Amino acid sequence: MSTQLAEEPRALGEHDPVRSVIRRLRVIIRALQGHSRNVERACGISAAQLWALWELQRSPGLNVGDLSRRLSVHPSTASNLLDKLEQGGLVERRRRERDQRVVRLFVTDAGQELLTRAPAAPQGELNRALQDLDPAQLAALDKGLGALVETMASTEPKAGLHPYEGHP
Repeated sequence: MSTQLAEEPRALGEHDPVRSVIRRLRVIIRALQGHSRNVERACGISAAQLWALWELQRSPGLNVGDLSRRLSVHPSTASNLLDKLEQGGLVERRRRERDQRVVRLFVTDAGQELLTRAPAAPQGELNRALQDLDPAQLAALDKGLGALVETMASTEPKAGLHPYEGHP
């Protein structure tokens, strides 16, 4: 399979679905990256950390495994996010008296204050937009993206389980 965008030029005005999809994906990626930069400037934490904070506010007392599933990341990635939030005084971990192995997560007062002035996390915006799609459109998008991922034969099949932490 060729890695070129198009193997032969299209006639002027002719719709090129490959280029159209690439442009649309770029729009989505750039929007998420721009929003992530805005989150960091406004809050002083990464967009992934803000998303974790929102999830903990929505469901106080989650454990690391619960949070990792909600964020669609590996538990060790969620734990690293939590370490940074805890160091910043935004989250606290509490153990139950009866079973010290069970650690529950809660947003601190400082975390609540940050959330009152924070923009929505970019992942939350994407999640909202996807949930607003017609169910048939969402199913078709899921199927199409699944086929694209499969065709790409990614060398990192679990890449989607880790938040993007890089800077453009």
